[in-house]
Amino acid sequence: MSWNHSTPQPRAPRSGTRVCAVVCAVLLLPDLVLAKIAVLSTETGSRCLVYGGCTPFPGVAFWALLGVALAAMVAALAAPEVAAKPALAVQILLETMAAGLVLAYP
Repeated sequence: MSWNHSTPQPRAPRSGTRVCAVVCAVLLLPDLVLAKIAVLSTETGSRCLVYGGCTPFPGVAFWALLGVALAAMVAALAAPEVAAKPALAVQILLETMAAGLVLAYP
């Protein structure tokens, strides 16, 4: 009886795409908090906080950006390297857009 003892082929090491995707996702919350503090420290933001009457925050657009950014992060973690790098770029772009949305609305 013969056993097939094939050795597994070593996988090509992935670059820091996975690490970068996770780090970007973890740093999103402090980024959003700092963006909100920056907006509230302006004259318009302070007036909005104290007296009210601000334009409503577009929550649906914000959550849609975060949802698609989460999907891009999952793609960057699970996809092969060829597709992971563009997914990481999309994740970073969408997280930047979410922070910009927070900066735009006091």
